[in-house]
Amino acid sequence: MLRRKAEGVPMPVVLRPYVEADRRFVVALVHQLNVFEDAISGDRAKDRSAAEACLDADLERAARDGGAVIVATDGAELVGMMAWVIDPPQPYLRADIGKVALVTELVVDERSRGQGIGTALLEEAERLSRLHQVSRLRIGAIAGNSIARRAYERFGFRTTYVELAKDLDEE
Repeated sequence: MLRRKAEGVPMPVVLRPYVEADRRFVVALVHQLNVFEDAISGDRAKDRSAAEACLDADLERAARDGGAVIVATDGAELVGMMAWVIDPPQPYLRADIGKVALVTELVVDERSRGQGIGTALLEEAERLSRLHQVSRLRIGAIAGNSIARRAYERFGFRTTYVELAKDLDEE
């Protein structure tokens, strides 16, 4: 169990499945992530309705393809969340790779970063993946988010794919 200091007193941080009563707090976390990423990329929607749509898409995909939305709580409030889904089979991957899972969202409240909460969420993604006989776990980080990328690499992730984008002007 993780420890988080609140007013100098260590508090346990517990991971559990998302429930609908968490919605307002999880939307706030996803919104916080969108705003943070927009400062790096300049292309994220920063309104709360976009954060709601992200959560709804994660919940729908988890229900459809297999997966879960997991929250981290310190007993008083939510301090982090992760969406984990099983990808549909990809024909371009070797058959021995088997099932692949993806962490589609991972955010720790800015006031709670650096306390191991993100690592605990990644450990949960790995546990869920093994439980579902997934042989590869993926996660993405936007270009320029070197903090997330270093954290993921420390956890054992390696670059396997680089996506490039080109914005096309309307003429």
